[in-house]
Amino acid sequence: MTASAEAPRSLQELIDRVPNIVDHLFQNPKGVWRAVFHSFPPSHLPPEFTNWRDEQRARREGVALLDQSFHMTNLFLRGPDAGKLLERLGVNSFRHFGSGRAKNFVACTPEGYVIGDNVLYALNDEEFLFVGGEPVLNWVSFHAQTGDFRVTVERDPLWSLNPQGRRRLYRFQVEGPHAPELLAKLHGGALPDIGFFRHTVLSLGSYQVRVLRHSMAGVPGYELSGPWEEREAVRTLIVEAGQEFGIRLVGSFAYLSSGGIESGWIPRPLPAIYTSPALRAYREWLPATTHEAVSSLGGSFYSPNIEDY
Repeated sequence: MTASAEAPRSLQELIDRVPNIVDHLFQNPKGVWRAVFHSFPPSHLPPEFTNWRDEQRARREGVALLDQSFHMTNLFLRGPDAGKLLERLGVNSFRHFGSGRAKNFVACTPEGYVIGDNVLYALNDEEFLFVGGEPVLNWVSFHAQTGDFRVTVERDPLWSLNPQGRRRLYRFQVEGPHAPELLAKLHGGALPDIGFFRHTVLSLGSYQVRVLRHSMAGVPGYELSGPWEEREAVRTLIVEAGQEFGIRLVGSFAYLSSGGIESGWIPRPLPAIYTSPALRAYREWLPATTHEAVSSLGGSFYSPNIEDY
């Protein structure tokens, strides 16, 4: 095979070879949502446990358990310059950000165009955890590896792309009007006052669980996480204690179809990294197999100019 016939190695090589990157992304298989659904193993998280209607209703009227253990990537950022890197890359203020806090980290290009957002946990002054989609994680990893920062990154890929066949952490959401009562029962007493987008470690039964209060979709809610090895035991604990409150397990259809819409969560925009001369080094760093190269465009809108997206 000649050099010219070799597959492109980077996103920049791909852009240089195809006639138009918009048409390339339009022609890519519409596999993003398919891949997301496939990241939920049906044996662990089927599309529906009962039916979509009742699972949605439980979030508004009772209490629901949603399993986020499979479909989002985790990225650990560690080191004495981790906070400095966050301030460099995020549009957010980090003036009062520290251990026990979380926020929606928003990344933009130097020109101010959106790359994406992720949930960011401050685990301590030198360790932070990103949870979410690939564009932000790629952007952070690039600067961590190429910049003058004393940091390391550790990526925990989503389930369907994880060569370990396991995750570092499990992640559950417990949502609904009865969520505080259920958590208090598991905790064995009144919950501490956890502010919005604050997190702490609580004893739930015999397990130490990190609890983030976020109240998605306008209802009381908590995100629970801990070591992967404890996932099944903690899940069983929640389900058994939740019977008193009519808990419902939520499948992937109900989770993906309206949770983000109801809460006004930012959609997944096309990252604005395809044309800026200032980002050429970044595009050369991104492999041609990355999300930014293999995801797809769709919908009724079409423009030959990628910047219109």
